Amino acid sequence: MKKNLTIIPVRSGSKTIPRKNLQIINGKSLIERAVLSALKIENNLVVVSTDDLEIREIIKDYPVRISTRSKVNASDLASSESVVIEVLNEVGVFDGVIVLLQATSPFVDIDGLKTAINTLHNTDKVDSMFSAVLKNEFIWEFENQWEPKNHSKNLRLPRQLRPPTAVETGSFYIFKAKKFLNEKSRFCGTTSPALTKSWSNFDIDNQEDLDFCRELSKVLDFPPYLA
Repeated sequence: MKKNLTIIPVRSGSKTIPRKNLQIINGKSLIERAVLSALKIENNLVVVSTDDLEIREIIKDYPVRISTRSKVNASDLASSESVVIEVLNEVGVFDGVIVLLQATSPFVDIDGLKTAINTLHNTDKVDSMFSAVLKNEFIWEFENQWEPKNHSKNLRLPRQLRPPTAVETGSFYIFKAKKFLNEKSRFCGTTSPALTKSWSNFDIDNQEDLDFCRELSKVLDFPPYLA
């Protein structure tokens, strides 16, 4: 049995960019880039969960399993957890590490992902991880007015004296299958950030993001995306 199960959830609907998962960056659609990234993980079953016939056609020649996403799980209100459960019900008994890989993050830090997977396989201290980059910035939050959240307005410590902040990138989430099934949450058990390279910190949400990533791919792209 495979030790890793990578699930790539891609639905047909997108309000900000029509057919977003089919948008091309440097010759490859976002779904293809996600598949190529997933195929770099050893001992891995890759499952694409989709309700989109065109996506199924595009990836049919890749060594992946296609799971038909139900109408309920293809809606705007469906959670990622519900998609994972749907895939697990189809795949059957699985007792390894699950990777939830987001196609809207075009630059996956493969080495960072592999390191995180190895961590979950080899420790009892961490049950789930999320892709993140370290930041050391002053954070403000708006409630009734803008207020500092990790510092005082009157005490501006130098960067080296401030505690680092892990910022979730959304590129991937990984978790132990047993823990997930108990809690039905990708942040199950003890959760830790999986630190990734700063260049992987891009998620496509609107046209400006897509245009920027297309330009960025001219200097960032390297295998596995061009494989």
